[in-house]
Amino acid sequence: MPINTKYSGYEKAVKKSSKVRDFATGEFAVKEKQEVYLPRLSGQNKTEYDAYLMRGFLIPAVEPTAQAISGAIMRKPPLFDPVGALSYLVEDMDGMNNDIELFIHTMITELLYAGSSGYLVEYTDKAVVKQYTKESIINVSKDYIVLAQEYVVQNEKDRYEQETKMEYLELTYDENGNYIQNLWREAKKGFQIVDSVMPTNRGEPLKEIPFVFSADLECDPMLLHLANVNEDQYRLSTDQRHGLHWTALPTLFLFGDLRDENNQKKKIVVGAGSANHIDDTDAKAQLLEFTGAGLGALKSAIDDNVSTMASIGAKALVSGGGGVKSAETSRIDASSETAVLSVLTNTIDNVMSKLLEIIAVWSGAPVPEFKINRDFIDIKLDPQALLAYLQVFQSGGMSLDSFLNLLVKGELLPSNISAEDEADRIETTGNDFNGGEDAQD
Repeated sequence: MPINTKYSGYEKAVKKSSKVRDFATGEFAVKEKQEVYLPRLSGQNKTEYDAYLMRGFLIPAVEPTAQAISGAIMRKPPLFDPVGALSYLVEDMDGMNNDIELFIHTMITELLYAGSSGYLVEYTDKAVVKQYTKESIINVSKDYIVLAQEYVVQNEKDRYEQETKMEYLELTYDENGNYIQNLWREAKKGFQIVDSVMPTNRGEPLKEIPFVFSADLECDPMLLHLANVNEDQYRLSTDQRHGLHWTALPTLFLFGDLRDENNQKKKIVVGAGSANHIDDTDAKAQLLEFTGAGLGALKSAIDDNVSTMASIGAKALVSGGGGVKSAETSRIDASSETAVLSVLTNTIDNVMSKLLEIIAVWSGAPVPEFKINRDFIDIKLDPQALLAYLQVFQSGGMSLDSFLNLLVKGELLPSNISAEDEADRIETTGNDFNGGEDAQD
């Protein structure tokens, strides 16, 4: 089999992560996929379907929820203060000058959007961690990991044109059990190794691949359920607006002889300020107007979806309400309402522990302590109020700045972080991490 062979289940996994990423990106990305998310109605031609597609409306729920979850975890910086030879990690975790907070934010985003990702520790003049998306990890076994990544070549006939191609980085072992990296590219005779290196630790070959998975590749994206509800809302909203297009305005029906003395059809003008004269005394005109509960049922279903999306987001954010509770009640509430936050923080701590251990061994330094924030939500903000705020934010009725100001008032953000600061932090987290290369779609 060629090097670009994908593991069983890869296509299904990518289909799920692609859905979450598309709905997080927004309406443009969703509509671009056309019938993937909005099936064509029976009998529709291309022109009719394009008009149908254009009428659809997508409530942006996935990305705001991801931002809120990430903000809840990152409301306080992680406990991380490496010293000596590893002190650079605070400001540069990946060799691209991305600091620890941005690195962790990206890890959270990948778990929410894809369900897992991978991290490769490499060493040149210092140890750095390259992050690979789930889509770029195409094959895995106990003997190898194959990573897809893009590279750019110059068009030999046009110096102004560059072409993007795919290459494959194979992390594997040689015949002596030493860790090596093989770089594969496609040639006329098939895939060939164009480069091979053996990373070493102070001259000694490694016996294990320094790659850490944040979760099993079979794990679903943590916001998949939210994206599924968002997809249903999008389809229902499209049907509703399609129905309104055809039924919202009344249709004029005319009965009788509407011809003039020259046997020509009379022009009928409709609207205020117009007048029509018809000689036929038996002629009549009627306006046909839609009545019924069909569109109302669609609206009710859409409202249910909006409430469900807000509930999904709020349950991932709220760590419990006020009032006196028994220990058992508090335990149940904590496990049910903060499942997403708990899984995320436990996963991050586990991944960072493994990565820092590899880095420390490679660098000959003590393992730095790392602990992610678990003080998610202050009970001064009522859970029901948070649900209402999040619903308005998701549906586009509130700006991010306003939502963040409410979080500040509810003490959900660090005391030293203003709403403006948090907005700036969110704005700077659009980086794409996959080892310095774009991920495979």
